[in-house]
Amino acid sequence: MTKGILGIIACPMLEDELLYGITNDPEEKNIFLIENKHCGSMKEKMERKGISFRMVTDNEVFNRAIDMEGYSILIKMNDLALHSEPKDLKDFIENEVREMNPFVDAIGLYYGLCGNYGWDMSEWARENGLKPVEMFRDNTGRICDDCVGVSVGGGARYLELEKTYTGMFYVIPAIAHNWRPFMAAGDSAKVIASMDKEMLEAMGIHDDDSYIKWMFDICGYKNMVKMDTGLEPDREEFDREFDDLCKIMDLKPITIADGWMTIQPAVDIYNRSKGFLSEPQLSN
Repeated sequence: MTKGILGIIACPMLEDELLYGITNDPEEKNIFLIENKHCGSMKEKMERKGISFRMVTDNEVFNRAIDMEGYSILIKMNDLALHSEPKDLKDFIENEVREMNPFVDAIGLYYGLCGNYGWDMSEWARENGLKPVEMFRDNTGRICDDCVGVSVGGGARYLELEKTYTGMFYVIPAIAHNWRPFMAAGDSAKVIASMDKEMLEAMGIHDDDSYIKWMFDICGYKNMVKMDTGLEPDREEFDREFDDLCKIMDLKPITIADGWMTIQPAVDIYNRSKGFLSEPQLSN
């Protein structure tokens, strides 16, 4: 039986991949979700799936006030808007890994590169004498670029996607559900606030939605590609949110062809992270 504590540091954009690993792992485990303002969606999805878990605070973790016997998973969810500044994201995550390190035996980092080319937290953790850390990788071991890259199986496959569906906006369930904070992260509100009202009016911008639509127009987007990962707990909700987003942004809906989507990175990150502790594995 597996023994030890697996720490998870995750972006809400990749929580469905984490849920897949947890729900398809038949081994008995204790799950702890750190309470913060970013954990609501993960909490709701675990409740919906009937997953047993306990809410804990940072102080309980830091003071070792939690009894984590057998196989335990400690989950820390973060702000999904961290991707807006790649360097800030990298520094933030490295700090979080250092903070979690004393309280766990290994860490699964549910993030892509998000603009940080060459960023390998597994190597960084080894160089800094920390507990093992894993990230999403393709079947050659290369780290996945972002949440879309995770869904199609990594960098080489992502390049094929961009050649096949050129100049289109890709929408996985997590983007459909979180598109406003995802797209508006960082600069949109500042841009709108700094611009002359007459100029905004002339550009047809009056709120975040219209600003995002304006950006889509500037980028030349005409089509929106629906990419069903198969991991979304509520398929009807994804259908509805995708259709609504197409209407708001006035883009033509396209459904990605069969064969593009894969769960390989989701399966592998859970298996490798848990493997640092020991024992049973998921199967693809």
